[in-house]
Amino acid sequence: MDEIYLNRTQVRRMIKRAEKAEEVIVIRCRRKTPASKPGGPDVGQLYDLHCTTKPPYKGAGDDRKKEDRKKGVLTVYVVNRKDPDTNTWGSWRRVNIKEVVKVIYKTREWEVKHT
Repeated sequence: MDEIYLNRTQVRRMIKRAEKAEEVIVIRCRRKTPASKPGGPDVGQLYDLHCTTKPPYKGAGDDRKKEDRKKGVLTVYVVNRKDPDTNTWGSWRRVNIKEVVKVIYKTREWEVKHT
């Protein structure tokens, strides 16, 4: 079986495509910073984010997009994390594209190769 790798640009495009298609895409990342709550993934540990279509949100505009691009992150809406304010499933997160190691989309898995 051949190994298929994605680069950072392809990962970003796949996330955007899944959001537009109202589908879930799983992004496996390596934690770069300490968890904000006890029991969360520690620095260097892998964790999954189940990204989906972003709900309407007032206030996130071009400034956020520019900041995301500058920092190499992507703001996503995930369904496997709770919103700290409402304690309901679904929360905004930032994905550091450099720390993505695997993408699972439409029952296929791709490793991410950072070059």
